[in-house]
Amino acid sequence: MQGTRERHGTGRRRRTWGQRLAIAGGCASTIGLLASATGLAYAFRKYERLPRVELSGVLGESEGSDEPENYLLVGIDNASDLPADDSVRIGRDPTDLRSDTIMILRTDPASGRAALLSLPRDLYLTLADGMGQGRINLAMQRGGAPLLIRTIAQNFGIEINHYVQVDFASFRGLVDAIGGVPVPIPRPARDEETGLDIPEAGCHTLDPVESLAYVRSRHYEEEINGRWVEDARSDIGRIARQQDFIRRALSRAIDRGARNPGTLDQLIDVALGGITVDSELTADDIFDLGTRFRSFDPQSLATYSLEGTPDTVGEAQILRLVEGPQTEATLALFRGGTGELSPQSVRVTVRNGTGVPRQGAEATEALAGVGFAATVAGDEPGGGDSGTVVRYPPGQEAAADLVSRWLAGGATLEAAPGTTAIELVTGTDWQGTRPEARPPTTTSTPTTLPDASSSTTAPASPSSATPTTPDLATLDC
Repeated sequence: MQGTRERHGTGRRRRTWGQRLAIAGGCASTIGLLASATGLAYAFRKYERLPRVELSGVLGESEGSDEPENYLLVGIDNASDLPADDSVRIGRDPTDLRSDTIMILRTDPASGRAALLSLPRDLYLTLADGMGQGRINLAMQRGGAPLLIRTIAQNFGIEINHYVQVDFASFRGLVDAIGGVPVPIPRPARDEETGLDIPEAGCHTLDPVESLAYVRSRHYEEEINGRWVEDARSDIGRIARQQDFIRRALSRAIDRGARNPGTLDQLIDVALGGITVDSELTADDIFDLGTRFRSFDPQSLATYSLEGTPDTVGEAQILRLVEGPQTEATLALFRGGTGELSPQSVRVTVRNGTGVPRQGAEATEALAGVGFAATVAGDEPGGGDSGTVVRYPPGQEAAADLVSRWLAGGATLEAAPGTTAIELVTGTDWQGTRPEARPPTTTSTPTTLPDASSSTTAPASPSSATPTTPDLATLDC
C-alpha cells in the first residue's frame, strides 16, 4: 500500500543499479544522488535508512545480475515538506500525491548503458484494476505506486523492477547539496504559474527554487523580439528541458559530490528526508552496480519520450498516444527488445490491384498470418499492372520495407505524402507471403540499448527508436 515505509530493507539480493545513478528520482524532474567508490561503504550504512514502500508482488522479478532492469522514477506533486508560506503551496493540497513527472530508467549492466523514457503526465489511457479511464498522473492519486506500475504494464507492456519517488522539498535539497545546476537559457524566460523568472539570456546556475520552477514549467515563455511567446509543446517541451536538466545535474553531482565526502553526506541526508524507494532495492544492489557503472558519463544517457495528440475530455486537457512504428520501436527498447520494427506494430491497408477475384482478401489473410494488422479496402483497378506496390506516409519507409520483405514476390516502395497508413496494392507479380522476411534493405542499427553517446546527438535510422534531442543539449554551459 502506498505510504507504507520501512526503515530497514530486508529484500533479497537483486540486480544492480549504477554508481553514478545510485538514486534518481523525478519531482517535476529527476536528479541523481551519486556515490564514489571510496564513499560507497559509508553510503551503504545510511542507504538502509531510506523510507520504503512495500511493492512485493507488483514489481518484476530479477533474472540475473547482468540483466537490464527498469526503474520507475516518479516526481510527486507534493509540497507538505515545504514551508507554510512557500509560493509553491499556494492553491494546492499539501498532502496531494499526484505524479507530476513519470520516467522509466533502463540500465544495462553488461553494456554499461542507460536510457530514460519520459511519459507525459496528461497521457489518456485505461487505468489498471478497473479504475476507468483518465490521465496517467491520476494513477498515483487513486491507487498509489502499485496502480501506476500496473497501469504502465497494462498499457505499454513494460515491466518495472524498482521504484524511486521524490517530492518537491527533496528535489530542492538535492539541488542545494550540489550547489545549483548550470543551465543555458537561450532567451529571457518566465512561467507565472511556477514562478520562473529569468530576465537575461546566458548560462545560469539555477538555485533550488529556480530549478524546481524550471523543471515544473508547462507554460514556459521566452521573450522573442520584444514579445513573450509560450512554448506550444507544453508538457512535451517540459520533458525536453527536464531530460537536459538531468544530464547537467548528474554531471554537476559528479563534480561536486563524488570527490567531496561532505557533499555526499548532505545528499544522503536529503534522500533520507524525502526520497522513497521500494523495499526490494537494497544497499547491496547499489554497491554492486557501482562497480559496473563507475565509468558512466551522464552525457551518454539516451533519452526518449512518447508523443501524444492534444485533445479534451470534458473540460480536461489530455494527450492521446500517437500509435505507430516509432512508438512501438521506442517501447520495445524498454520491454527488453531491440527497438526494431515487428509485423505486429505495422498496420496495412490492402487493395486488389489486378482484379483477380478475392485477391485482396487473400492478401489480407496472408499478411495477418505473419503478424501484420491488415485490413482489406476494396479494389484499385490497374493499380498493380506494373507489379505489387507498397505506399507509405512520411517517416514510415522502414515499415513499408518490412512489409515488402515479407512478400514472396517483393514490391515497389512508393512515398505517398497524402496517406496516413501503409497501403499494399497487389500486382501481377503477387505470390503471397514468405516463410520468413528477407534481410532489411533500409539502414538499421538494432541494439539492446543504444550507444547513447552517439544516438542522443544524431538521428536514429527510420527502423529504430529515436531519442529526443532537445536544443538545449547542444548548448555549452
